[in-house]
Amino acid sequence: MDSTMTLVCETPTLPTIVAVEESTKENAPELAALEASVAFATLESTTEYSTELPACQIAVAPTLKEIESEIAAAAQQRIEAALRDLNETRARIERERSAREAALKTAQERAGKTRAELDGLAGERTKMELRAQTFLVGDALKDTQAKIHLAFNVRQLELEDALAVAEADVQEMQTQIQAALISDALELQLAEQYLAQLETAAPDVANAVRLTATAQENLTAARQAVSDGLLRDAEILLEKAKAGHADPIQIGEVERMLAVARKNQTARDLIARINTVGNEPGAVRRIRRFIEEAENAGVANLVTHDANRALEAARHAANARYAQARPIADHLASEGFVPVVGDGRIEAWKEISRNSHGTAWTLDRVMLLRGQSWETETPRVPITRRQLPKRVQNSRWFNHHRLEQNVSAQ
Repeated sequence: MDSTMTLVCETPTLPTIVAVEESTKENAPELAALEASVAFATLESTTEYSTELPACQIAVAPTLKEIESEIAAAAQQRIEAALRDLNETRARIERERSAREAALKTAQERAGKTRAELDGLAGERTKMELRAQTFLVGDALKDTQAKIHLAFNVRQLELEDALAVAEADVQEMQTQIQAALISDALELQLAEQYLAQLETAAPDVANAVRLTATAQENLTAARQAVSDGLLRDAEILLEKAKAGHADPIQIGEVERMLAVARKNQTARDLIARINTVGNEPGAVRRIRRFIEEAENAGVANLVTHDANRALEAARHAANARYAQARPIADHLASEGFVPVVGDGRIEAWKEISRNSHGTAWTLDRVMLLRGQSWETETPRVPITRRQLPKRVQNSRWFNHHRLEQNVSAQ
């Protein structure tokens, strides 16, 4: 549907215009107003109206994520600038403080030197007078003493004036340093408050900015922590350096250092545990378990030497205990038991029944080596088995017992 509206007005004929000409003189004001209103209506009526929005008003509404990203980018710029200003302010204040302290030290040294020279003036005067008295006599001595007196008085006045100026300079510098300390503290406080205000408004952005700003420092600290053996601290610092997007090459180098340090630490721990085992019963089994743990951790090459040494000593001790246990086991076997010898331990099994369903066995006693003597213990609860444990079946005395049973059966 065409929404264009046009106002059409017919043009009057010539007689009409002549007839009306007389009346227009009388009604000129009214006609002028009428013509103006008609012209305005005609102009307004020829305007086209459309229900479609102009192209400049057609736009896609931004998403909340886009708005949040825009705000975060602005926050990052502001926080980075504030942190940079704070660090520059600290560096400048430190430089100015060092310069003031150096200037004060120079002024104090100058005042001290002048004071020492003034304090020693009397001694110099005395020495010079003694030399004059030694080599001069009469009028020459009197003239020289007068000259010495005048020269030293002038020199004393010069030194006193110089000392007063130097001490005044020191006092002025000390006053300036005190005022500068207050001014610097206030400046730092304002910069820190401004940065804290920005960080409070966007803590996540502030954390990322600080990690980025301190990434290299954290990486350097992580490397030092690895060197000092503080591996847990090194891991935390390395993670912070990664979060701050530190140099990947340097990160990889510190990671390799940390991996090597972890292996060395694991090896040291295993060696320490191996050395604490000693030659007590069960040492061979425990040392073998440590060797297996070292292999799983990939540090067998670092542990093997100490482990083999400890294992050899533990085996010698175990063989000596076995030599002690063997006569006891032979005696038990002669009494009808089936002994099984372990490291510092003898179990005595006894056959209690034999029928078509099989043989039943019970653990009669256990002998344990404590110190240099064997102590016997009896199970509080009877232990019976239809099938002997593998360690018993592998015992040489069990095989001997089976042979005797077979011979008896024949």
